[in-house]
Amino acid sequence: MTSEQAAQLIDDTLDLVHQRLISLEHEQQTQAHKALTEEFREWRHPSGGHIDLMVCPGFPPT
Repeated sequence: MTSEQAAQLIDDTLDLVHQRLISLEHEQQTQAHKALTEEFREWRHPSGGHIDLMVCPGFPPT
C-alpha cells in the first residue's frame, strides 16, 4: 500500500466514523457514541497534526 492509498483509507474511515457518530447521536446511544469517539480520538485529533503510520512486521515492503 502506498502512502497515498493509506491516507485515502484513513480519510474514508474517518468519514464513516463521522457518519456513524451522527447516527448514534440521533439514536441517543450515548455509550456507543462515547466508545467510538474514544476509539478514534487519536485519528480525529492526531498529536503533531498527522498520523504516524508503521509498517507491520512480517509484511514485505511494497
